[in-house]
Amino acid sequence: MKYVSLLLGVALIYFIFVKSSPVAEVTKEVTAAEAAPLTTGPRETNAPAHTALKQPIDRTRTVLDQVKQRNGNGEF
Repeated sequence: MKYVSLLLGVALIYFIFVKSSPVAEVTKEVTAAEAAPLTTGPRETNAPAHTALKQPIDRTRTVLDQVKQRNGNGEF
């Protein structure tokens, strides 16, 4: 019986602290502020000649070419 009363006491204290904490109010304020759009419309994007996916491949090819030139006959 004492374990049940201890469990109920801990649960009661937990609910009292949860209800009195200002976290719920802050959460409502934060989510309300994020609901508004950050921009008024789509932005025009200027796609660069080298995209983010192509740059690592180009860099790898450049490095491999440098290694081949340094090693002469393609010996690694």
